[in-house]
Amino acid sequence: MAERIAAEVRFCPVQESELGRINELCNIPEIAEHFESIPPVSMEATLALWSYIQSGLVSLWCMHYKDRIIGGAGFYSQPPGTRLSHSAIFFLYIEPAYWGMSIGTKAMKFLEDEVSKRGFIRIECMVADTNPRAVCLYERLGYELEGTKKMAFYLDGKYTDLKIMGKIFWDNLTEEGLHHR
Repeated sequence: MAERIAAEVRFCPVQESELGRINELCNIPEIAEHFESIPPVSMEATLALWSYIQSGLVSLWCMHYKDRIIGGAGFYSQPPGTRLSHSAIFFLYIEPAYWGMSIGTKAMKFLEDEVSKRGFIRIECMVADTNPRAVCLYERLGYELEGTKKMAFYLDGKYTDLKIMGKIFWDNLTEEGLHHR
C-alpha cells in the first residue's frame, strides 16, 4: 500500500495559487519544528519565498497525491559565479499522515536528479538532532555526516546540534576538474 501511494506522488513546480497550502503545511507542528522559522509562519513569509522562486534563487516542487498537496521539496544555491555556486542546499517536508510510505526516498531521488541535471556537484542539508527520521533517510541514501554545528538549533526552549550532511555527484566533475557553475 505505501509503495503504491509513493508511486502515485507527482512533483510539480509550485504555482502561486498553491502558496496558501504551502503555508498551511509549514505551520503543521510536526513539520514546523524542523524549520528555521519559528511558527507561525506568516503568509507574508511564504510570499517572500515566492519572490525567491520567481528570481531563480529557490526551486520548489509540490508533492501531489491525487488531488492533494502533501509536501514540498526544493533547493537553493548561491548565484552562478560564486565560490559556493556548485552546491545545492535542499529542503523537504511531508504531511505527517504520509510519513513512512517511501515518499521521502522518492522525493530525495527526484531532488538529486534535478540538482545533478543542473550541473551541481554536491547536495547538502542541515538537519537537527531532533529529526532522527530524516538523518536515517539521508544516511540510507548515501549522505555523509560532514560536520556538526553545536547548539545551533533552538527548539522548545533548548539548544540542539545541527548535522551538516552532504553527497557529491562525482559524475558532474570533468577531466579538467570541477565543472563550476
